[in-house]
Amino acid sequence: MQAKNRPTIIDVARAADVGPSTVSRHVRGGKSVSPKVAKRIEIAIAALGYQPNAVARSLRIGRTQTLGLLFPHVNNVFYSHALRTIQTEARLSGFTVMLLTHQEDAKLQQEQLASLKRAQVEGVILLPAAETNVAQVLDLLGNTPVVTFDRALGKTIDSVVLDNYKAAREATEHLLSHGYSKILAVNSDYKLQPLQDRLQGYVEAMYSAGKRAQIIISKDARQLREELRSHLHPPGPSNAILSLSYSVTLAILSALQGIHFDLHDVGLIGIDDLEFSSFIDPPLTTLAQPAEELARRAVQQLLRRTAHSASQAAAGSVEKVAHVMLPGTLILRASCGCRPARAKEQAPPGRSESGRGPETRGKRARRRPRR
Repeated sequence: MQAKNRPTIIDVARAADVGPSTVSRHVRGGKSVSPKVAKRIEIAIAALGYQPNAVARSLRIGRTQTLGLLFPHVNNVFYSHALRTIQTEARLSGFTVMLLTHQEDAKLQQEQLASLKRAQVEGVILLPAAETNVAQVLDLLGNTPVVTFDRALGKTIDSVVLDNYKAAREATEHLLSHGYSKILAVNSDYKLQPLQDRLQGYVEAMYSAGKRAQIIISKDARQLREELRSHLHPPGPSNAILSLSYSVTLAILSALQGIHFDLHDVGLIGIDDLEFSSFIDPPLTTLAQPAEELARRAVQQLLRRTAHSASQAAAGSVEKVAHVMLPGTLILRASCGCRPARAKEQAPPGRSESGRGPETRGKRARRRPRR
């Protein structure tokens, strides 16, 4: 059989000696085609190199079977775990994913949202940039369903997020349980609600313990080095640091190295797990987000929203906005003063595990200085 440049469903039907409607039913996954006929059709498709026309099918059924995904970037382990899960969940439901990034730039985010609208995606999972204008998002997307991921965006848009307040409070209380009295919180200068919620959790945990909250806003490497040098002098067993984000943890590790400060001389917990947390000396205790479960919930909510959107016009009903908030997991390693079991030290980033019962070195965990 000689294939044309672009074989059609009629070419396949002739080659398989069946009608075009039979080929169409088989390609759509219809069960009315007998195994014997289906085999002939598959042989013809393979020989001709036939590919169904997705654009024509979209026009015919009025759907693109595509979800839009707009992230700041994909440079950290949390985002990469989430992206992989979103793609898998979408594919299992018959959808493909169109990924764009906005690089924390609100103007670029508007352009990317407009691109997703032009591509006629059936729904959008949005991780909004700092200071996103909710009205602009809704105006750009029109009636396209949207679920915000990791960062909520007001009461009128579905969201799936970490319980950021509880995460920071739990991490702070864990440091307090080790006897640290001077706990410094380091935050990013991005004006993002999750970071503000984490800061509130830290402040209220310190207040409840009768301790003074101390906060550094990390703006650049030099400023962070100098402020850490000031706050951690003189070194002592009462000093600890709580990092409120993935990027801030990286900045802290770099700054401490820059001022030649030994990690064994300060307690440290980071919110968001690093892919190399187990290989730092001492291994880094983190409050990990359940990346896969958050991503799975986001896809499920968006698919519910798209299904409801398709029938909403006819039924005239309005689905209630859903806000999902999941807890994180404290992964105990040595940087906070714990001596956890080996299984916890090797916990993969982004996965849920138990954070119960730190094994400490006595009533108050202290580090032995390296010789």
